[in-house]
Amino acid sequence: MEKPTMARKPATLEMKGGKSPRQRVWEAIRKLRKGFTQPDVAEVVGGFESVTKDYITSLLRAEIIEVISEERVGICVRRTYRLVRDNGVEAPRIKRDGTPVVQGAGNESMWGTMHRMFERKDFNFRELAAFASTAAHPISEETAKAYVQALAAAGYLNCTKPAVRGRNAAPARWTLIPRMFTGPRAPMIQRTNAVFDPNQGRVVWTDTKGFESEQ
Repeated sequence: MEKPTMARKPATLEMKGGKSPRQRVWEAIRKLRKGFTQPDVAEVVGGFESVTKDYITSLLRAEIIEVISEERVGICVRRTYRLVRDNGVEAPRIKRDGTPVVQGAGNESMWGTMHRMFERKDFNFRELAAFASTAAHPISEETAKAYVQALAAAGYLNCTKPAVRGRNAAPARWTLIPRMFTGPRAPMIQRTNAVFDPNQGRVVWTDTKGFESEQ
């Protein structure tokens, strides 16, 4: 059964100040876009040498950056790169081989849909699944329902109409509270039964009892 994307491990261990190491590397690359080396980027981000090396490799294979010169330094070759395809402020989500990462795409799509389409009108989980789905990344109603439950528990959503049970059953309706749109990155449900907001770089809600079920 499809489920909302979980953080691989407590995201507080991967984020600092709301930014992942890859995000910091990407921002440095955008700043140095016309010409940079791996050490240049590592210096700007203040470390993360292994992350910088791996991410540059991924970006090169994805043809987002390219090599513009090579210089032999002893037995090593120092490459200078430039940015050729700027995808915006958010770090491209790609694997080491340069292919896109699909994990988390559903959460990102649902979060963006809540903001763009439903911030000023209410919705239920079925409508969210329908509008957030794409041909490449369809979202099941069960996935949307679980994500809505998590965000509601964490205080992101306001219930405009409770669920109706019985003969004329209808799912609850929600709106995204405008001030709770904290940024473009989708809140994540952690395996520790908590919600982590990468825009704020912190766990915003946790409950050992689990999320309450809403139809």
